[in-house]
Amino acid sequence: MIRKCMDVKLNVKPVFVMFAHKYYYEGPCRMTGGDSLQPGFDSIVNGAIFQGTMEGIKHVMPECVHIMEPVFLETSCDWEVKEEYFETLLKDQHEVDVYLAAGAFGADTVFNEFAQKCGKPFAIQPDIWGPARAGGLYNLGVDVICEMTWEDLVRHFIVLRAKKAIAKANLLLVARFNHDLPVAGATDSFVNLKAVTDLMGVHFRTVNAHELIDQMKPLTPEGNYTTPGRITPNITKEEIGELEILADELLSGAENTAIEKEKLMKSLIAYKVVQKNMDLYDCSGAVIPCPDICSTRRFNEEQFTFCLAHSLNLEQGIASACEYDVASAVTMLAEMSVSGRAPYMGNTLPIVSTDGRGLNMQILKMISPEDVKEVEGLDNLYVVYHSTPHRKLKGIHEPDGTYALRHFAYDQKFGAVMRHNFDEDKGQVITFAKFSGDLKRLLIGKGTIIKTVGYDLDNCNGGFIFQVEDQKKVYKEQCRAGLHMPLIFGDYSEELKMLAESYGMEAVMV
Repeated sequence: MIRKCMDVKLNVKPVFVMFAHKYYYEGPCRMTGGDSLQPGFDSIVNGAIFQGTMEGIKHVMPECVHIMEPVFLETSCDWEVKEEYFETLLKDQHEVDVYLAAGAFGADTVFNEFAQKCGKPFAIQPDIWGPARAGGLYNLGVDVICEMTWEDLVRHFIVLRAKKAIAKANLLLVARFNHDLPVAGATDSFVNLKAVTDLMGVHFRTVNAHELIDQMKPLTPEGNYTTPGRITPNITKEEIGELEILADELLSGAENTAIEKEKLMKSLIAYKVVQKNMDLYDCSGAVIPCPDICSTRRFNEEQFTFCLAHSLNLEQGIASACEYDVASAVTMLAEMSVSGRAPYMGNTLPIVSTDGRGLNMQILKMISPEDVKEVEGLDNLYVVYHSTPHRKLKGIHEPDGTYALRHFAYDQKFGAVMRHNFDEDKGQVITFAKFSGDLKRLLIGKGTIIKTVGYDLDNCNGGFIFQVEDQKKVYKEQCRAGLHMPLIFGDYSEELKMLAESYGMEAVMV
């Protein structure tokens, strides 16, 4: 089955290690008076704390966090430490991703020993007394999480969930040549996929590009040309019928179209075959080489591209990268997991003045003279463009955004591509990021959308102009990260920074 990263939940186990006095007495461990010194009063307070805190936890935790059955344990001023305590506290330990613990003054011995034995990240419930708990746990070598506010703790849990989702992910690699890098395209991607697996946990499932393209026709008894006699996940006649309906829906829902249904269908069949292979290999995303396959002439002969497949995959929360950019696909997994939004990846380039006034010629071809006047006086501009915009930029579960359909090939008009008018999103803050190919850094930046580009153009041209804080700084750091900068709507820079640091990477903020 296709395993979407956003379906992964972080299993959080609330644990309360409380303390109750068994006798009436006063002294330096009693900070109260009256009825609160009486036996049994502490237990009443502990019960109220448990109930109130659990209600608060359920209220503040996001959907990506699964709250497990809590554990409540009360120790006493006899200072007893019993093995049955730890049996209770460690129940379901194998299912827990992180413990969310509250410990009362006086229960420190049991609290600390449990933190050592659990072997999992150990989050202390936020309050101003956190250092009293965390300091000792750090000294004991516990993987402790101590945040001052619930908002900060929720962010930390979102990052842990992202890390879990990435570790559980498999990426489908549609390869023509070698396994790690393409011959042409994203040669700035990861240089060693085994190192990616070792550090981040994500695994890779490779299928030959020719075999996959052969699957775009219904299977015959003889099998495909590249796999004679074998049963393969070819498109079926029933699925082609379903795609006919999808094609009609896409054409009718578009603001405008510049592609014939027959050509659209060929790209939809490619999309379906990619999905069937992801389903077969339990994948969370797909990476496909454009130039490596293009040179076979099979795109030209079969009259399709994979552009629309990427757009439709991304809309469903499935990482999908062209040009065999594995680093971008893993970055997409991270972005989706921290944001719940579908990323967009494209060529990301600075807009440089050629004569002190005008814009570089490549950008001039993508926007109208009126639009040039709108942006040419602005500083610190960047542009991003590709053929994979989609309808879920504002969130996977949000209503579809507006779109248009065009074609990739100028002359023969094949290869369906989506377009989005980013003028509708002027002022929108974006976060862009990219893992470096050597796994040492994660480049993270923010920008603001200024102007759409390429909306009425064919080929690989749809995107937008955005403004950054310091263009030269972005460019300098981008030279160590690569061309493609997968981006998401919204500011998720802090979450991505925390994720990078959790891998021991340098988080480069621009």
